[in-house]
Amino acid sequence: MAHRRRTPEEDFLYRLFVAFFLIALLKSFGLVLALFVFLPLIRRILLETSTSKKPAPPRGRIPPKTKTPDVENFLARGLSVEVPENLLPGATALLKVGFRNTSKRPVSVEIDLNGFSRVGKISRRGVRLNVAPNEGKHVFVEFIPLKEGSFSVPVSVRSGAVRIRKDVPLTVKAVGKPLPPEKENAKGAFGTLDELFSRYRSVELIGSGGFGRVYRAVRGDGSVVALKVPHSLNERTGKTFLREISAWLSLRHRNIVELYDANLYPYPYIEMEYCDSSLERLDVPLSWEDAAKIAFEVAEGLKYAHSKGIIHRDLKPSNILLKGRTPKISDWGLAKLMTETSTTSSAFTPFYAAPEQISKSRFGSTDERTDIWQLGVLLYWLATGRLPFEGEDFIEVAGKITMEEPAPPSDINPDSKPLELVIMRCLAKRKEERYQSVGELQRDLGGLLGGKYSRELEMSTDFSRSAYYAGELALLNLKLGNTAEALKYLTELRRYAGNHQKELEQLISQLKLATEEGVKLGDDAITRVEILVNEIMTGGG
Repeated sequence: MAHRRRTPEEDFLYRLFVAFFLIALLKSFGLVLALFVFLPLIRRILLETSTSKKPAPPRGRIPPKTKTPDVENFLARGLSVEVPENLLPGATALLKVGFRNTSKRPVSVEIDLNGFSRVGKISRRGVRLNVAPNEGKHVFVEFIPLKEGSFSVPVSVRSGAVRIRKDVPLTVKAVGKPLPPEKENAKGAFGTLDELFSRYRSVELIGSGGFGRVYRAVRGDGSVVALKVPHSLNERTGKTFLREISAWLSLRHRNIVELYDANLYPYPYIEMEYCDSSLERLDVPLSWEDAAKIAFEVAEGLKYAHSKGIIHRDLKPSNILLKGRTPKISDWGLAKLMTETSTTSSAFTPFYAAPEQISKSRFGSTDERTDIWQLGVLLYWLATGRLPFEGEDFIEVAGKITMEEPAPPSDINPDSKPLELVIMRCLAKRKEERYQSVGELQRDLGGLLGGKYSRELEMSTDFSRSAYYAGELALLNLKLGNTAEALKYLTELRRYAGNHQKELEQLISQLKLATEEGVKLGDDAITRVEILVNEIMTGGG
């Protein structure tokens, strides 16, 4: 039975009684609490007084003093719908749908996505967001395009009685070269590896994994690429192949291996960026500083992927390739869209598996914190030369992952002590006790590295070492979003710039302008800075 709401008089007497009781029991401290007891009543009286003076407008109508054009401009500025650049027919993609509230009041908006149903299947036809003042909020929505071509999709946003429409451009096209007409109905559907290899020169096998083999090859234009082909051809192979393509195609980042091309004909293949090594070839343990630098860069790539709604779920040394000194994440075959509630893929590498990959019922579903666990295992291995959980078979390893705590890294390698708290937090059994985002983990790694580089820079009397530490500090702060600190060290780097003095001055001016205008640097801009800084640090040019 519903309780009758007290009248203001009854509420006053009730709160007065509670106040006297608190004062009698707690003396002066009770007087403070008594004031808080009366605050809700005061607020209620003020609200009722305000309402009685200013009657509400009829429902569904805009108050006469509201300027509709201003509201329309506000909605148009706030609405954002981000569509991946590379959309494949039949492959799941994630739309990032959001709204930024630039007003000083909370706002509730309804975003209509029905227009996407003309091009494919949309998991949610509408999104409702309640956004606080001067904040933004977004959600990821699954979209499967079914038509090829370029489209302009209408999306509308409504707040109250005001609605505006915005057209969102998108392009859907098949990957790679089209199937030749004379082969469309050919028996067997696939050609041979020889047909694929005939398009390249100097093809040589360089590796093999659970899904397929990797070859080094030279294209007709002379560029070196890596080719990945499956071990066998069956229905499951095809699904894995398509899953890897759909996840990988939307990722463009300096710490992620770039996918150049893919096709099912003449033989299923992925053509990707060639890297000359991988973490599994390193002589571990590394110094804590080198281990932290690698983990920091891997976190950069993961942070970008997570912002696109994609998690990797199979991080291990063989999946982190090295191009020069730059780590790049590869093999997105197990990559999962964050909006999925389940997946048919249960394959993963046992030694790097997170508790939730072993027992969903006990630890919940996989999410971005699964990648944080696996990055913690990688960091443990880089810093100690050993895995945190070892065993003779899967059952033994799984038991240790879900029930035992790993030995502290410093017990194995005392040099790893600075990383110990970071590693152990990554390896917390419960996801809620780990870092809650890769960015949070990256800040801690950046703090450790930044502290060391700052001390070394202060003590350094060597020209080249000073240039190295100033450059590392500039890049570190730039990737963490600390543009002001990055500018400080780029200014310090001018002393060592040599022939790059003019380029560095231009770069500093551009960064100052971006800082003043509050513009966030994109990945391409950071890459340009990194190239220049690395040339200065190594004395190039």
